[in-house]
Amino acid sequence: MKVLGVDPGLVRTGWAAVESKDGDYRLLATGLIAPPAVSDLSQRLAEGFVEFSAVLGEVEPDAVVMEDIFSAPQHPRAALLMAHMRGVLCLAAGQRGLRVDPMTATTVKQRVTGNGHASKVQVREMVFRLCGIRDGAMRADVTDAIALAVAGLNQLERGLPQPPGRRRAG
Repeated sequence: MKVLGVDPGLVRTGWAAVESKDGDYRLLATGLIAPPAVSDLSQRLAEGFVEFSAVLGEVEPDAVVMEDIFSAPQHPRAALLMAHMRGVLCLAAGQRGLRVDPMTATTVKQRVTGNGHASKVQVREMVFRLCGIRDGAMRADVTDAIALAVAGLNQLERGLPQPPGRRRAG
């Protein structure tokens, strides 16, 4: 099974394709979608859609796991802006008939490390070990996407339920 993990953002969207065979994870491809910061919202969304559609065509995943929207009370606008990009990414996946599972950061940590309160460093070290990654010079957006893909594979292959209150998007 091949899963595309996506860490959506209006400035940078990290993505990673991970495949699982007989319990072994293999990192297939990673990337970053980063529309120019000087572009207006509609241009950034359009570019994100086009680039993500191309990724979907190249990777041909069986499923997409995307970080769920969260908001910090001190930065409510950030969640709203990120939701714009997340929406166009879901649209691109939906147009290809792909399953899109939302996953919270806590669930990713639980699925990858067994601890829903693991640090980013612990999650990063675990996905690097599981996928046999030796080069640690990756952006956080990309390593988060790898963690989402691994967590998605873990959940899908083991038939684990989605956390309560979560619906499948797409």
